[in-house]
Amino acid sequence: MFLLNPIKMEGFEMGNLRAGASKVDITPYVGIWLCGFGARFKPSENIYDNLHARAIVFDDGKENFCMVTCDLLTLDQSSVETIRKMAQDMTGLKGENIFISTTHTHSGPLSGHLKGFGPLDTAWVEILEKKIVGAISLASRNMQDVAVSAGKGQANVNLNRRGKSAIDRELGVIRVNRSNGNPLAVIMTYPCHPVIVPWNTHSISADYPGIASALIEKVYNDAIGLFFTGTCGDINPVSICREYSEVKRIGTIVGAEALRVSEELTSFNAEVELKATKEMLVLKSQEIPSAEKLQEIVDAGSQMANIELDWEYGWAKDALEYAKAGKLSDDVPVEIQVLTLGNEIALVGIPGEVFVEIGLAIKEKSPFKWTFPIECTNGCVGYMPTRTAFDEGGYEPAMAFKLFGIYPMDMDVAEKVIDSASKMVDDLRHET
Repeated sequence: MFLLNPIKMEGFEMGNLRAGASKVDITPYVGIWLCGFGARFKPSENIYDNLHARAIVFDDGKENFCMVTCDLLTLDQSSVETIRKMAQDMTGLKGENIFISTTHTHSGPLSGHLKGFGPLDTAWVEILEKKIVGAISLASRNMQDVAVSAGKGQANVNLNRRGKSAIDRELGVIRVNRSNGNPLAVIMTYPCHPVIVPWNTHSISADYPGIASALIEKVYNDAIGLFFTGTCGDINPVSICREYSEVKRIGTIVGAEALRVSEELTSFNAEVELKATKEMLVLKSQEIPSAEKLQEIVDAGSQMANIELDWEYGWAKDALEYAKAGKLSDDVPVEIQVLTLGNEIALVGIPGEVFVEIGLAIKEKSPFKWTFPIECTNGCVGYMPTRTAFDEGGYEPAMAFKLFGIYPMDMDVAEKVIDSASKMVDDLRHET
């Protein structure tokens, strides 16, 4: 049971670790187009709850890194690089060590170049990028001595939407304490699509991750609750497109379990070495159809009144130009990033909608006590299914790539991502 008036924990002897955390409102205007559900045919009309960018910066005196989570569906890789450069220039943090995730709420504004969700307001995206940089800057300006601890709980509010047995209900928690023993931040990670808010309300919302974070911040007063979405490309909540009370219910279950785990942590470490690394993994794509077949689709035209919402037609039109140039397949570069706090905690950022089996494999192979794979980090190139899912077909492996770009992901994406992440995690653990 979590405590509504938490007991002040004992302080700790000062170590080398410092951290700062912040929260910045990134709620857009009503009337912006939302993204996540393809059935919306008009822009936003309401705000259920505000959206935020939350950041935490760590520094051990030799190395630093920053983790950011934003209540958005996705960010373009170009936005990630813009934010990194601006933040480095403003704060002196290492740009390459900034880890930028989106919670993947399906009730957030269109914030990147995705097909089928209406026009992208590029002027608003520029403001969004600056606000995220502002969150990083605020966190970096409020550094203090901290100690960290980690644990895990369980939240039985998700399911495998492809009807498979693979599931991960682990809720990871990292608590960051001030020197007086009170929490500066609580980092949560849980694998579940934020798709509880109904598409037809056309409402802006952070969905259940926003409720979970708000609960942490309400109970712990001046702490920041950062929610990072685990690998849930094939994982949905038990309730989809329901009334807002269900959003609150699921978010409260997740947030309350994070609080329970947080309150049970007793061993904190203030002497922590930070490490960070990343790899630009080059994946291959499958081939797109021939120019002749794509021309047939384009010639048939769109059946939608608003052609910007016809993602299959838009994809065919763009893909046709590549096919005419003879580029039926291409390389797909993706950045895999790994951050570690001491020799017990590892975080793995992957820029896609990652099937749960991939995250489970990374956890199993990891030599760290606590390993947290996080999807939609540093961009999103689309779904990353397993080889079995490619064989079976369906929305994620065979159709959804048209929303994100031109080429379907190759069938070995799971193996390559697991191998890349696992090698980096292992290398950092045994690095001297």
